[in-house]
Amino acid sequence: MVDDECLIRAMLSDYLQECGYRVLEASNADEAVAIIETLDFHIDVVLTDIRMPGSMDGFGLARWVRGNRPDMNIIVTSGDAKKADVAKELCENTPLFEKPYDLEAVVARIRQTLTPTKD
Repeated sequence: MVDDECLIRAMLSDYLQECGYRVLEASNADEAVAIIETLDFHIDVVLTDIRMPGSMDGFGLARWVRGNRPDMNIIVTSGDAKKADVAKELCENTPLFEKPYDLEAVVARIRQTLTPTKD
């Protein structure tokens, strides 16, 4: 989970852990990339806010993940609904997820993202 707002990140992280998910937290995209590059296990989903400080925003992180770890799913979040078109481009099956979070909806989106589609 990548979000520069500590309270939002902590609240959602705690909820996801209560739902049985293992959660790693990063406060910006650079920190997230460093975590991803150093882990020796697979990350199923990267949930990232769009607006945050650092050398790249959430869209930049999504592009990095697509280019370097195409097996990872991405959920892009924002309080700005205007970002939906760019999110659709980067996250085929999981377009922009809007803030404020409905915690149950976040879990449902993660489950949907992790459920293999049948052709």
